[in-house]
Amino acid sequence: MKIRVRLGIAWAVGMLFAAGLGLQARAQVGLLGSPLPNGGDGVFNTFNPAGMQQARIPVSGSWGEIITVTPRWMVVQNQMGQQFPIAADRVGQFLVRWPYSTDQLSPQSMIEVLGPNGAGTHTVIADHIDVYEGSAQSLVSPTMSNLVGNNRSLNFIDIDQQNTYGIVYYMSPEEYAMPNRLHVVGPFQGAGNGQLQIAGPGMNWFTVQPSVNGMSVTQVTLGSNSYARRGDLVYLVPQNVGPRSVDVSQLVLYKKIPLRMFQP
Repeated sequence: MKIRVRLGIAWAVGMLFAAGLGLQARAQVGLLGSPLPNGGDGVFNTFNPAGMQQARIPVSGSWGEIITVTPRWMVVQNQMGQQFPIAADRVGQFLVRWPYSTDQLSPQSMIEVLGPNGAGTHTVIADHIDVYEGSAQSLVSPTMSNLVGNNRSLNFIDIDQQNTYGIVYYMSPEEYAMPNRLHVVGPFQGAGNGQLQIAGPGMNWFTVQPSVNGMSVTQVTLGSNSYARRGDLVYLVPQNVGPRSVDVSQLVLYKKIPLRMFQP
């Protein structure tokens, strides 16, 4: 069956609404119905009357399959068979995820991991890690964050600190059930007994322990249309609908082969 690529703006708009994707909002309704502007960076910023750190809720993205790709254009089809165009110059951030192995890690590798805190022992229990090599390390910087609830940084009035400060800040039910997590980015230091060692900020060391279901590994690089091929999967976050293209704040291309095996 021959597939026809439809590049009209009406199809792009129709696809987005039919698939239930959220376009970037021009304003949010805040306290007492006052309009609040979107942050403009692909997240909704909620109103915070106490002046504390705002909750940043990522806009939902969607999966698709590449149908056609040229140096200037990419046509993506969703699971409903609807197709829409994306111009190369209308992509905010283009990333590629390549299959990778811990056997390829070196002291020059930068690792990013997010997972439950292993009983507060600087151990991260992870089912996945991302690896950054060479120029791709510009995407990250060494960090360590304690996260609670919906990926919120632990602060002095959280429920975990109530015995210290005498303040109880109750979480919502879905947040309360989430385990505390560690987000760590740092250079690879070594491996042994099925675990990895990461050097964190300062003199901190962290152990990455695979989950009971194992641990997948991907290499993350900056991308462009030259890496894309027909049949590749993409994850994208739509931002706006222009006269010729669907604008996306982020597009992540998933490859089935490692970068070292890719031939342009």
